[in-house]
Amino acid sequence: MEAKTRFSAGKGIAIALPFLLFFAGVFCLSMYLFQSVVEETAYFGLLVGDSAPREVSDEDTGFTPGVKPEKLEHIPSIRYGKQFARLNVTWDDGGWDIINVPVYLGSDKRVLKKGAGMSFGSYFPGEGKCTIISAHVTRSFAELEDTPVGAIVLIETSYGPYAYRVEEKKEGVKGTDRWYMDAGQNVDLVLYTCYPRDNGGERRTDRCVLLCRLIDGAEVTR
Repeated sequence: MEAKTRFSAGKGIAIALPFLLFFAGVFCLSMYLFQSVVEETAYFGLLVGDSAPREVSDEDTGFTPGVKPEKLEHIPSIRYGKQFARLNVTWDDGGWDIINVPVYLGSDKRVLKKGAGMSFGSYFPGEGKCTIISAHVTRSFAELEDTPVGAIVLIETSYGPYAYRVEEKKEGVKGTDRWYMDAGQNVDLVLYTCYPRDNGGERRTDRCVLLCRLIDGAEVTR
């Protein structure tokens, strides 16, 4: 009788296991779709009350901007996922239009939930090569597509400030056309986000890209 009971229990587990695995797979897929699709729609803010932040205080992030050094010998060691800068943009001469966006090293989903992220394959301000920074249009870069050519971008790093001028703006860039992710291109700073901001609830597949030139900031001495 005991052996029969064990057999029945084992048979029940064997029957239930595929269903448990199926529902676990559905759950994981649902979470992925939420992160990758729903969050990128215009309705995401309505669903979760996630309005684009206009300002983040240094007390919230624990970040301290550095002063411009007379001589920059090297970029300080920065851990992946750590904030190393804050970003401001102005174009109306009346104040900052994009305000105190925290910038972290890395651009994965975890980082972009906190602010803007610098592509790990690009270069830090001051290294004399292209810095690539992105953020969600539903969050920190909601105003990026409003930024005109000539706007000033200020990136205050932990080792000093860097000012850039927007030289070119490209809207509707296909997400599959990833030239803007090339850190070898002849620009100093690339800012990009999903496009358009107001998309009628559809998933955003295009990008808004700003190409910028350095106008002030210390560079690493060679």
